[in-house]
Amino acid sequence: MDESYLTYNQLNQQANQLAHALIALNVNPGDRVAILAYNCIEYVTIYYAALKCGAVVVPLNFRYKRDELIYTVNNAGPKVLFFGPEFISLVDSALPDFLPSLSFISISGQTLEGGFRLRSLLAKGATSDPLLKVDPASPCTSIYTSGTTGFPKGVLMSHSAWLNTYTGIVVEGDAQHDEVAVVCMPLFHGGGMHVLLQSTFLRGGTGVLMAKGFDPDKFLSAVEKYDVTLTLLVPTQLAMLANHPGTNKYDVKSLKKVWYGSAPISPTVLEASIALFDVKFYQWYGQTETGMVVVLRPEDHKNMSQCTGREVFNADVRVVDEEGQDTPVGEIGEIVSAQRLGGMIGYLNMSEAYKETLRDGWIYTGDLARVEEGGYLTIVDRKRDMIISGGENIYPKEIEDLISGHPGVQEVAVIGIPDDVWGESVCAVVVKKEQSQLEEADIISFCTSGLSGYKKPKRVTFVMELPRNAAGKVTKNILREPYWAGRQKRI
Repeated sequence: MDESYLTYNQLNQQANQLAHALIALNVNPGDRVAILAYNCIEYVTIYYAALKCGAVVVPLNFRYKRDELIYTVNNAGPKVLFFGPEFISLVDSALPDFLPSLSFISISGQTLEGGFRLRSLLAKGATSDPLLKVDPASPCTSIYTSGTTGFPKGVLMSHSAWLNTYTGIVVEGDAQHDEVAVVCMPLFHGGGMHVLLQSTFLRGGTGVLMAKGFDPDKFLSAVEKYDVTLTLLVPTQLAMLANHPGTNKYDVKSLKKVWYGSAPISPTVLEASIALFDVKFYQWYGQTETGMVVVLRPEDHKNMSQCTGREVFNADVRVVDEEGQDTPVGEIGEIVSAQRLGGMIGYLNMSEAYKETLRDGWIYTGDLARVEEGGYLTIVDRKRDMIISGGENIYPKEIEDLISGHPGVQEVAVIGIPDDVWGESVCAVVVKKEQSQLEEADIISFCTSGLSGYKKPKRVTFVMELPRNAAGKVTKNILREPYWAGRQKRI
């Protein structure tokens, strides 16, 4: 682990130095500054320096392949691209297809011909604040979506929208001034930079950056070494920790709060995680377009653990039907979030897509939820993933939650496949655990006691791994494609 340290004063001085250097490179308010790097302390300096210039930060997914990188960079049109040493070959290979106006800055080590080095730029800049007046309503970041249904879109969030999000997270997440937060998620992801790190900074806490990937031993070692009190994990990471044989050899008594989110969590993983860590658990829900808008607090986990949560402080969330009317308790509708209270201000260079997402001041998430008593809601699935079989709505997440509890199942994704009689039928795509001898009949039989007949899988396919996009989310469109290929109508 990199043992670099920065105080708040040092961070501010370095951000000022780099901001002056960027202004000298003709980076003006509204220009984009892109970053392609693993988590590192320089990443944070670049972030703040760009914002001090009034620029828009474009954090790039470090899992991008060449074509994905070219598309995203050219769509964003940044003035400058910062890159880590691990990505010089990738950037160099894409160079002929980048816009010619792009300048390159190496975070460390070798740079490209005609490019700059971060260290040299820092040495040239003054430590005084550049004193540029930045409009709080102006764009702050353009974070690209995962692109599970098409090309990624750059979601523009304003400075004031992020501040609103941080405030809600601090209040609902009980963040304290002496918090020590270990950041396991990538800084290109809203969960890494904005949910955990920036919210911790807002209270004057300490951030500990994990570099690349997630390793249970490295995570637990960091908790022990730095007396970590808070972290944000995705369900996959919690599952890795729950199944890790060496977890108990680490002293993690300092850990007080675990925030989790970014993807649905199965009841099995949640129960195992609560049993593993004697801490307070907080579930967060939000999207790149909305910020964090729903929370399930520790006290809710006792009796409402099956729920997603209720709206956070500083948010306005509704569940609506196809006509935009509020859905009654017990019924299912689409989650919408008020744009005026911190949502996105647009998609970068995609105005038509923005009009589809924003309607009458509400951001339509595409997530379906059931309305519960007391202001709570429970997400049942993505709208586009819902299966309609014989006129009945089937929500894959319910089936996935059940199947994931089978001792021989490592992962599962449920999709709808064509059925000449019912329109669609349920197909479970399963990754077995090592040494598992599971067969199709075993999965179908396992579902018999927990699901109505029309929800049970009619087919089970076993694969070595599930396809995922650059953000690590399962791409169900790829799973569905072989079954629907050649059909004009895809239900």
